Amino acid sequence: MRRFLLMIFLLAPALEGLAQLTRYQAVFEVSDHDFADTITIAWERGQVFVPVEIDGCSYRFLLDTGAGMSSVFKGSRLAALCNEVGSIVSYDGAGRSDTVGVVQLPPLMMGSVSLKGCRATVQQPSSAGAAIDGILGFDLVNGGLSVKIDVPSRQLIITDRWRLFSREAGTISLKYHLNYHVPYINVVPFGRHKERVLFDTGSRQFFSMNKAHFDRAARKQDKAQDILVEGRSWGCHAMGHHGVEAEGEVAFIQLDSLRLGRYVFRDVHCMTTQGGSHIGAPLLAFGAVMFVPQQRRMYFQPCINEQPCRVGNSQLEIAFVADHLGRPQVGLVWEKGIPYQLGFRYGDVIEQIDHRPVGSLAQLAGWGFQRGREYVFTLLDAQGERREVRWVRLP
Repeated sequence: MRRFLLMIFLLAPALEGLAQLTRYQAVFEVSDHDFADTITIAWERGQVFVPVEIDGCSYRFLLDTGAGMSSVFKGSRLAALCNEVGSIVSYDGAGRSDTVGVVQLPPLMMGSVSLKGCRATVQQPSSAGAAIDGILGFDLVNGGLSVKIDVPSRQLIITDRWRLFSREAGTISLKYHLNYHVPYINVVPFGRHKERVLFDTGSRQFFSMNKAHFDRAARKQDKAQDILVEGRSWGCHAMGHHGVEAEGEVAFIQLDSLRLGRYVFRDVHCMTTQGGSHIGAPLLAFGAVMFVPQQRRMYFQPCINEQPCRVGNSQLEIAFVADHLGRPQVGLVWEKGIPYQLGFRYGDVIEQIDHRPVGSLAQLAGWGFQRGREYVFTLLDAQGERREVRWVRLP
C-alpha cells in the first residue's frame, strides 16, 4: 500500500498536467445571420494578411490554412488580452509537434462581423520577419463559415450562406479531407501519380513534395520524361512553429505539368521536403479559392481561363533557417544557383551584413534588401572559419 501511495504521489504532477489538456474546438458565435461580408486584404511577399479589430485596436493577422487553430504570439500585447483555457498538442508543417497553451480571444471584428469565443494557440514569435500580430487558422472554416480568398481582387469574403459560392462561374471543384484539422486535396504532379497535398497559405512555395513520396513515385514511373531533376543537395528549408524540418537530401525539380482537378499548370519549379507535400499561397496569384465546410469542398476559380497555364516560377536557390541558437543559417543552397557560385554553403551562419551584426532569422528577413545593391555577408562555417561573400540581391 505504501508503495502504491508513493507512485500516486510521484505521478500527481504529471496527472495534473494531463488534466489541463483541452480538445480541439472550432466553435464561436457570429454576430450576424444570413450574411456575406467583404474584407479588404493585403498581399505581400506572397502571403495574405487580414485586418482584425479587437477592443478598438487594429491588428494584422496572417491567413494560414495550414494551421488548424488561430494563434497569438507569446509575450505580445494581444496575448495579454486573452484568457488561458488549457493546452493542446500542436503539429506544424515541418513534421514537429509540441504542447502549447490555448487561450480564448476577446471578441474580434472582421469587417462588420463580430466573432465571439474563438480560441487560439500561443506560439513563439514569428521568425519570418513579417509584421504580424497573429494567425488566422482553418478553424475559421471548421467553425462553419464559408470563405473566398480572392487575391486578384484583394478581397476576403466570409459568409454563413454555404450555397453562395455554388453560383460562382468557372470554378474547379475539389473534395478536401481534414487531417489534423487542415485541408488536404489531391493533385497530379506527373504521369498517373496522385499526391495528397495540404493547401497551405502559410507557405510561400508553389508546390513541395514529400521526398519519400517523390522517390517512390519516380521509381514507379521509371523516371518519366516529364520529370526533370535539376539538381540535388543536402539540407532543410521548411520551418514550422516548432522548429526546422529534418535534414535530408533535397531534389530540385521542374514539373512539365501539375494538375489541379481539370486545371493544368505548366513549367512548375519545385523541390522535395522531409515534411508533408503541399501547395502554398502562390496558387492564389492565379485565381480565387473558396472553402465550403458543409460540402467539404474547395473551389478554385482561375483568373486565366486558357489552359494550360504557365507558372514559370524561379527555382529556390538558397533558404535560410534558424540554428539551435536562433541565428540565421544557410539551411539549403542549390549548387546551380548564384549564391552557391558566390560562396554560400550549407551550414554557414550569417553573422554580419555590411559589418552590422545579424542576431536572428527575423532580423535577416526584415533587413530590407534593395534591388541591385551589393551587400557584404560575413559567414561563419562549421569549422569556425569566417569569410566574406559579396552578393547583389535580386527578387
